[in-house]
Amino acid sequence: MPDKEFEADDPYEFVAVRFPVAPGVDGDALTARTFIEEYALLGTPREKMFQLFASPFFAGTHAILRARGDSFVRAIIEEVFGPPAREV
Repeated sequence: MPDKEFEADDPYEFVAVRFPVAPGVDGDALTARTFIEEYALLGTPREKMFQLFASPFFAGTHAILRARGDSFVRAIIEEVFGPPAREV
């Protein structure tokens, strides 16, 4: 249904909430890793993964990028995917 109009009370609208974590737990790192792992399992290649954080249309991931920076996000992407393959 690509022609479906937006409904203000759409029951399928994604709603995110924050909750407190224990002291010393890095909630941003856990959240970023969860997003990266989920999209990786859906087949998103590592080359496109950073775009999920760079795009303001993805509010949750973009907020992490703004708060923690490029290197933080790229480090977690590398943890999930492993280091990039070297060209021979």
